[in-house]
Amino acid sequence: MHAMLAAWTLLGVAASSDPWPAAASTVDETADSYTTAYLNVTSYDLATGVVVQTEKSEIGKFGEYHVGAASGMLLHVIGTDGDRNGCAPPVHGVQEPPDAGPWIALVRRGKCSFQTKVDNARRAGASAVIVYNDREATDLDKMKLMPSDPRNVSAVFTYKWKGEDMARMLDDMTRRVMVKITIASHCTRPYGNINRTSVLFVSISFIVLMVISLAWLVFYYIQRFRYIHAKDQLSRRLCNAAKKALSKIPTKHIKMDDKEIVGDGDCCAVCIEPYRPSEVVRILPCRHEFHKSCVDPWLLEHRTCPMCKMDILKHYGFLTLIGGTAD
Repeated sequence: MHAMLAAWTLLGVAASSDPWPAAASTVDETADSYTTAYLNVTSYDLATGVVVQTEKSEIGKFGEYHVGAASGMLLHVIGTDGDRNGCAPPVHGVQEPPDAGPWIALVRRGKCSFQTKVDNARRAGASAVIVYNDREATDLDKMKLMPSDPRNVSAVFTYKWKGEDMARMLDDMTRRVMVKITIASHCTRPYGNINRTSVLFVSISFIVLMVISLAWLVFYYIQRFRYIHAKDQLSRRLCNAAKKALSKIPTKHIKMDDKEIVGDGDCCAVCIEPYRPSEVVRILPCRHEFHKSCVDPWLLEHRTCPMCKMDILKHYGFLTLIGGTAD
C-alpha cells in the first residue's frame, strides 16, 4: 500500500513538473480537424515505488467531440466474453481498478464500435480510454463518437505497436503502469472542407466518362477499320470487274482511209491529240473513241466514259455480280 501511495505521489510530482502541461478540455465537432495527444507512460516497481521506465511521445489522436487531459493507472481491460476489445460489459482488468483515484482503460480495436468501447469503460468507472489499432497502419483514425454522450471521458486512438507495448508492461505483475494524457496539437486536414460525397460523385462520374469515352473510341476505330476494309474490298472487286469489262470493249488500228483521219479528223478527248495511222483506239459501247493508252487507265479507275459518263460495268452486267456501285 505504501508503495502504491508512493507511486501516486510520484505521478503527481511528474504531472506538476511536466514540460507540456495539460490543456483544458475542449469540444471537437469539426470532422475536418483533429487533435493529437501526448501519452506519458510511466511504470513503477510495486515493491519499492521506484520508476522503472518512463516515456512520452505524441502518438495518439483524440476521438470526436470531447478532448481533454486525463491521468491514472492503466488497466488492460477484459470483458465478460474474455476478450480485450472492451465490447462486453462489465469491464475490468487483470489488476483491479484502484478503490480511489482515476484509472484509464486500454482496449483493442475491433468487434464493436468505438462508442461501445467508450461506453463500457465509462460505466466501469474509467476516466479515459486508450484504444490501440488491431492492424499495422501509418495513420491514426479519428474515432467516431456520439455528440450527445455526457461522459466527459477522453478517448484516444493509438498505434498497434504502442498498445501492445503498454500491454506487455501490464503483463509484468511486479509493476504498476501510470499514464498521463495531454493535448498536443490541433490540426486540420488538407482539403478537409471538400465533402467526401462530392469527391466520390466526381470520381465516379470521371470514371464513367472515361469508360464511355474509351468504349466510343473502340467502337469508332472498329467501325473505321470495317469501313476501310470494306472499301478496299469493293475497290479491288470494282477494279477486277473493270478489267473484265475492258477485255470486252473492242479496239481497232487507225488506217489512212478511216474517218478519224479523213478530212478535218478527230481528236482523242483525253489527250486532245489527233489520231494518226497505226494508233490503237478503244471503241466504247456508247460509240465514243479514245486512244487505248489514254482511256484504259481512266476506265480502270473511273469505269465510265470520259465524255458521256456511261457506266461500262452496268453495260456489261458486272454491278450485279459485285453487289456494289460504280460511284
